[in-house]
Amino acid sequence: MFRFLPILILLAACSEDPAPQNTTTAAEDAPVDLAFCKGEPFADAIGQPVSNMRAELPERSRVLGPDDIATQDYRIDRLNVYVNDAGIIQRLTCG
Repeated sequence: MFRFLPILILLAACSEDPAPQNTTTAAEDAPVDLAFCKGEPFADAIGQPVSNMRAELPERSRVLGPDDIATQDYRIDRLNVYVNDAGIIQRLTCG
């Protein structure tokens, strides 16, 4: 009986963990509060071209395309406008 114990321990160590039930992250579930970066007036702009409102964006804002390089510093007062290749706004965040 006890001679099978090491084999059972090795088999238990090799087993896979069950897949997690909820695969969404907390960042996807959390609503975006644009009040900190003065982005509330632009919340309805998703799906529109950024060229129509570039002059109206707050002073500390940046427009980021899919291949743009951005610093990783977090500034709560900065509005980040993410656009696709065609210049259409995909999402807005503060930071």
